[in-house]
Formats: sequence, C-alpha cells, structure tokens
Amino acid sequence: MKRLKNLLAAIVWISAATCSANDFVPLDQAAATAIADPASHARPTIVALWSSECVHCKKNLKLFAEMAKAHPRLQLITVAVEPAGDGLAGPLDRAGVTGKRFAYADESPEALAYALDAKWRGELPRTLLFDGRGGKVALSGVVSEAAVRGSLGLVARQ
Repeated sequence: MKRLKNLLAAIVWISAATCSANDFVPLDQAAATAIADPASHARPTIVALWSSECVHCKKNLKLFAEMAKAHPRLQLITVAVEPAGDGLAGPLDRAGVTGKRFAYADESPEALAYALDAKWRGELPRTLLFDGRGGKVALSGVVSEAAVRGSLGLVARQ
C-alpha cells in the first residue's frame, strides 16, 4: 500500500512539473504527505500555504518570489488552502511567484491540513521550510527574510 501511495505521489509531482504557470495541481492526501516529507526535498525548499483572502500571505509570497529569483537552487512550492478557481493565480502572478502550484482538491480540508503539518491549526500564512538535508521548520505568520534564510541554510545576499 505504501508503494502505491509513493507511486501516486510521484505521478502528482511529475504532472505538476508539466503544468503551465497558471495551472494548479489538485492536492490530495498522498501529495500533501509527499510535500511535507523532508526526504522529498533534496535542495532548499519553501512550501507556502496561503489563501486568496489572506493579506499577510501576499507579503510572504512576495518575499519568497524575490528569494527564489536570487537563489536559483531554491525551490518554491505554493499550496492554496482552497479549491482552484477563477482568479486564484492572480495573487501569485502579481507577486512574481513561479514554481509548482497546488490547490486543495475535493478531500476533507482538515485531512489535507493534517497531512501537510500535523501541528498546524489552520492559521495563515503557514510556511514549511526544508533545508535539503532532512531539516524542516514550520512557521506561522509573516516571516522575515533572515528567519527563512537561517532555516534554509542560505547565505545572505551581498
């Protein structure tokens, strides 16, 4: 059963890589579990959980987009904690966010949230930071560039 889940998660990852920038991959529990697993991230990765209604989320997204441009090895994954719909790509496009885009699928939002982060209670923005060496840090609220850099092991810009 675990092998089947891993195969399904791999298929979701591959399909995400082939989507255009405006497409959102539906997030199910298998994909959420894969995204939240530090072993899935061989390089520094930011997973930004956000909502189109969240003003503070947009601040984080802008910071993350700037950091991703400055650090080509940095991977940015966004997860809209709502179903994909018209206009959902707008905030990401305005902030200059590139990378894999997921949106909640038809499964229970609580189950998806738990698969992403069992300690998360739904507050937004929520950011999962993976250093690419097995480390993981979860932060809620607006984050500072210094905190993100420290958690990811990135050197400061010159």
